[in-house]
Amino acid sequence: MKEAMPSSAMPVNIVVAHPLEAKALIPMFGLQPTQNTSGYVQYNCANGLQLIVSGVGRSAVSAAVKFLAKQQANEDNQVRGWVNIGIAGHRNAALGSGWLANRITDRAAGTRAYPPQLIDGIAACSVVTVDEPELVYPEDAVYEMEASAFYGEASRHSTAELVQLFKVVSDNLQNPISDLDLKRVPMWIAQQEEQIVSLVQRLSELVNLHNASHAMPTAYHDLCSQLHLTVSQKLQLKRLCQRYKALGREAELGGFVATAVGSKKLIATLVAQIDEPMNTQ
Repeated sequence: MKEAMPSSAMPVNIVVAHPLEAKALIPMFGLQPTQNTSGYVQYNCANGLQLIVSGVGRSAVSAAVKFLAKQQANEDNQVRGWVNIGIAGHRNAALGSGWLANRITDRAAGTRAYPPQLIDGIAACSVVTVDEPELVYPEDAVYEMEASAFYGEASRHSTAELVQLFKVVSDNLQNPISDLDLKRVPMWIAQQEEQIVSLVQRLSELVNLHNASHAMPTAYHDLCSQLHLTVSQKLQLKRLCQRYKALGREAELGGFVATAVGSKKLIATLVAQIDEPMNTQ
């Protein structure tokens, strides 16, 4: 019997280009369809994991990432992990083998990116993004059509180490893309379940650690609810609360909640006291 997915928070977005790539991931993570009018096919589950089918190519994946990031925007510095899972070609790697991207080259633009390698135990490989399906595989790399755009856009909405790509080989020199049987795609991805689940779980742990350390102090929300703040004042207060937390002085903010001074006076006082040494007596 298949083990149930952990109930702990999994704030990760999975982005795939094609519905057949999603087909094996839906039962793998217990995902359910999301009702929406966006035009995108989306799935989610109670622990926060989400999947979106972007469509093929750079512009399609970039637009899908932008859409999902806007949908998930928040004021609490909470980010999500991003994983692009999909098929790719390789010169001689076995069909169905899985690879974590450690370098991404955009052939047309000539640019490169290097996803931080914080997740061990998964074979890594260079990825080359191309405009058309690759037929000769000149480099020892996997070839596909979305990675550079996905990584570039997702990195704008999270930190670089929380953006990863996992590619499953669907064609090679002995099995050219012209002979690709799309019906085998879900099977190949399903065969990589152990690696994919491990990747998502470990990425979730990193995201949860990041969000815990960057969470806004509770006092910030309490003060926002008590005071009338302009947009500019709210931004000032947010930055000040972040500084107090970074300096280990978060507890001092609770005193301002209790006194409930006016917004201008509050910000002026916080600014005046931020550079004063903490009273340790």
